[in-house]
Amino acid sequence: VYNLHLLTGKISQPGCGPFSLTGQPSACGTAREVGTFAHRLPADMVVTNEKHRDICEKKWNIPSGTIPAKIGLHAVAQDRALKDGKLNVYWTMCTNNMQAGPNINEERMPGWRDPRNFIIVSDPYPTVSALAADLILPTAMWVEKEGAYGNAERRTQFWRQQVQAPGEAKSDLWQLVQFSRRFKTEEVWPEELLAKKPELRGKTLYEVLYATPEVSKFPVSELAEDQLNDESRELGFYLQKGLFEEYAWFGRGHGHDLAPFDDYHKARGLRWPVVNGKETQWRYSEGNDPYVKAGEGYKFYGKPDGKAVIFALPFEPAAEAPDEEYDLWLSTGRVLEHWHTGSMTRRVPELHRAFPEAVLFIHPLDAKARDLRRGDKVKVVSRRGEVISIVETRGRNRPPQGLVYMPFFDAAQLVNKLTLDATDPLSKETDFKKCAVKLEKV
Repeated sequence: VYNLHLLTGKISQPGCGPFSLTGQPSACGTAREVGTFAHRLPADMVVTNEKHRDICEKKWNIPSGTIPAKIGLHAVAQDRALKDGKLNVYWTMCTNNMQAGPNINEERMPGWRDPRNFIIVSDPYPTVSALAADLILPTAMWVEKEGAYGNAERRTQFWRQQVQAPGEAKSDLWQLVQFSRRFKTEEVWPEELLAKKPELRGKTLYEVLYATPEVSKFPVSELAEDQLNDESRELGFYLQKGLFEEYAWFGRGHGHDLAPFDDYHKARGLRWPVVNGKETQWRYSEGNDPYVKAGEGYKFYGKPDGKAVIFALPFEPAAEAPDEEYDLWLSTGRVLEHWHTGSMTRRVPELHRAFPEAVLFIHPLDAKARDLRRGDKVKVVSRRGEVISIVETRGRNRPPQGLVYMPFFDAAQLVNKLTLDATDPLSKETDFKKCAVKLEKV
């Protein structure tokens, strides 16, 4: 999509702005922008760049060399490391990967059930992942904590805690802070790192990472008297504001400018870069983006030559294709009523009634050739597993001949038992949107 926009010159102007192709709410903000991927650091910096690592280590006042230069494990590699016994403690937040991940039977389940490994899941709901974990940490929902989203149009949107979380549920941030309070630097860093920062000896990770002069300088008195904020009131300083201002420092002056923390609570979100209080509607175009000078027209300033990169990638054949035995393509995805694994939407009565269970969408002629009728039970089989579903020859999803489609919201029909874990060598994105299956009438 980006290549087409660039090649036709339809970019950085009204109606011609391709959005980031992410699949999760706040995937831009809480993954890409802040740098929580295995290879990234804040503001588009990366762990493989020594200068970038140095900037972050100095800002966070941690020993030089603390951030590894080697890229960490991507999602599928994590599963394989768990299965092989190379990764023994695994803590997941904000994801239901035992249902959403590929090739559950062969790649994910073995590692999660290996007695050598300890699996922790932070989640508000008893998802498939939570039920498969060794420890479940009940987690607050978004209205039960203070935080921010960063969405596909670069809009950063803040909200305040509205209600108390039920029972013992706590926010992800609270959990991380409590974890950090229970470890001292000597327990997590080797001697060669401690020798570079001897003043950090004996300190907890909480003191090193959270209760720093920069993060803790905003008093809890900045909160309104009746304003809920469980984490800040417990710690005695405005934790969210301190962490945000520390993070925002990385991007200011570098094309990732974020507004001051308080400005976001006065606006309905602001699109970065925010310079002199003004958000940017269209990046890289003169008159809209403050980083494009008069007379430059369009400038893609993320690259030294000011030009965007068009990826001319060769065709890569599918890792698996239909044959005489497994004679159909299978694709997976969503339906209108349910988001991803249905952790929340299946608990909405109206949505559940509208689409209570997954079905197998199939072309009428493919169904007829296999003596299948609408409503029949059918076993869908791949080289990795099998699930039982219900034939649907009508409805909104009308696949072409030769392809069947199953949504993945239904925990009773784990379609990702069937899918492939083949991974793109560049992006590390899993190719679990297509594989070969056969159908057996039940």
